[in-house]
Amino acid sequence: MELLADKPGDDKAGQVAAQGFTYQEWYAVLLIAELLEKEDDFAVGMEVKEDIAVLNSATAPTSVEFCQVKTNEQATAWTFEELHKASSRRLQDGTLPLSILAKLYKRRHQFAGAPTKLRFVTNTSIKLKETTGSVNLHEYRLESLAETAKKAVSTALAKQLELDASAITLDEIRLHRSDLPLGQQHLFISGKLSDLAHRRKFEFKVSQPAIAATMLASEMRKRGSNTGFASTFEELKVKRLMTRQDALQTLIQVSEPPPGIDDVFNAVLNRLDAEGHDFAMVDDIRMQKVPLLSAMSDRTNALFKRQVTTLVDCYKALKVERGPDTQKLGSFMERLTAESLKKNKQDFVAVEMPFIHALSLMVIRNGIDVNVFTVAANSQPKGEE
Repeated sequence: MELLADKPGDDKAGQVAAQGFTYQEWYAVLLIAELLEKEDDFAVGMEVKEDIAVLNSATAPTSVEFCQVKTNEQATAWTFEELHKASSRRLQDGTLPLSILAKLYKRRHQFAGAPTKLRFVTNTSIKLKETTGSVNLHEYRLESLAETAKKAVSTALAKQLELDASAITLDEIRLHRSDLPLGQQHLFISGKLSDLAHRRKFEFKVSQPAIAATMLASEMRKRGSNTGFASTFEELKVKRLMTRQDALQTLIQVSEPPPGIDDVFNAVLNRLDAEGHDFAMVDDIRMQKVPLLSAMSDRTNALFKRQVTTLVDCYKALKVERGPDTQKLGSFMERLTAESLKKNKQDFVAVEMPFIHALSLMVIRNGIDVNVFTVAANSQPKGEE
């Protein structure tokens, strides 16, 4: 856990690059889908030492698999030499850049004493020279290399990392060609999620698998873009790890999406009609649908934010009180409106009473994301505003 936390010298270039490249994020989602098929705990991290890190536990990991993801948009395969031989072109500081496998193997050296697996992931095959010719590999473990090839790789890695060749171990190092395509990845992963749902690997339905896949990818992008320093494992888990529980909660949110604002608004009007509320008042509230949706869509309206904040504060107090006024939606609406005007009338002078009633109904029925409108709503003094 201590080894996984950020160190001052860690390379953060990948976190910036993740803003524009999505194959890495989609591959992380693919890993999550594959891990959800099993019963074991896990956590998948973005930009945790490597492009992707797969931990065997979200609370007390004892092993990690580091995945380096590189796409090749050409039809040609990677050559095995490209993966382990260092470039002859020096960097600006005069040093020679590490090869792909040397960069990856560096993680094992840093995690000496802790079980590590290494995986090079690409979208094309890897060409390996054999005595009878060349073969294109889709899945290969370096421990399967012939002895002469093992020696060549170990010598190359040792030289680049300034290690003794005898210290290089090639077990648990995979070269993996992923079936994940370069485009339309959400359709590929949605098929995986649909298959898991069909085989009852979830306790809920995944009715929109393509949207579910996109939501997971969005969550991974958020984690990959988080460049905040995480000095402890707990900070790292919050910022750049997706746990099994996180993944399931994301899928559940998509499987049971909250009703839209339009649906909530129509439902509360039907409820008022069922209660026999004043027809003219309900009709006036119905006419506020467009102004209400417009106000809720404008996240820059400071006055509207203050109105919502006042209503939410009064709503919380009334809900705890649970008096006779809260037993029916209509009376609850009128009481909430009255209490809000009593508390902060100046912020409601520019709007009509039916609008306040409509907004009160949306607050009562959780039809508005109050977190969006109540955070720092009053951070700017009214005089300056």
